[in-house]
Amino acid sequence: MKLLKASIIAAALTMTTAVPVASAGTGYWYVYASKVNGFRTCAQYSPGSGWYKASSTGYTSRGACNYYGR
Repeated sequence: MKLLKASIIAAALTMTTAVPVASAGTGYWYVYASKVNGFRTCAQYSPGSGWYKASSTGYTSRGACNYYGR
């Protein structure tokens, strides 16, 4: 009985520690400029075909991106 209990506990511990933790990182923010009037905005993806990426570097927070874009 002790062996069965010990093997169940060992199996439970193995399953809980062997499962990888899925965590997504934050997406990068980029400065996009309008092709029409040059207005700049911050976005994680392109707002559309009328915009081009004005910054080559991605920022980890929207605050840093907005500071650059204004």
